[in-house]
Amino acid sequence: MFCILIDDDAIFNYIHEKTIRTLCPECNVKSFLSSRQALEFVVQNAIENPNQQAWMFLDINMPEFNGFEFLDKLQNRAPDYMDNNNIFILTSSLNEKDKKKAALYPALKGYLEKPLNREQLAEILDK
Repeated sequence: MFCILIDDDAIFNYIHEKTIRTLCPECNVKSFLSSRQALEFVVQNAIENPNQQAWMFLDINMPEFNGFEFLDKLQNRAPDYMDNNNIFILTSSLNEKDKKKAALYPALKGYLEKPLNREQLAEILDK
């Protein structure tokens, strides 16, 4: 199993990565503080490992480009990636506008509030 964490907050990345590694010791976890670096990695990985299924946890509010811009860029550069993987939006804001915007991305598997707790992650990783 492959998990990708994309959040400009190092503390949230650390907490989520540590929890995933505890729940799933065999999981390969890659975390990014930069949405730009994450996009380059994900696109390259989609090309090199097209059949590898991933669980991605993506923050909305990031400095280089936000989570929605990330999804748009990903859709343009690796069109099948969103449909073939498990992508979840993470947010520390409960902005209704963001929830409505997330609904425009049918490939998203969920809209989750940070920080994720152990039970939430266990349920997601078991699917």
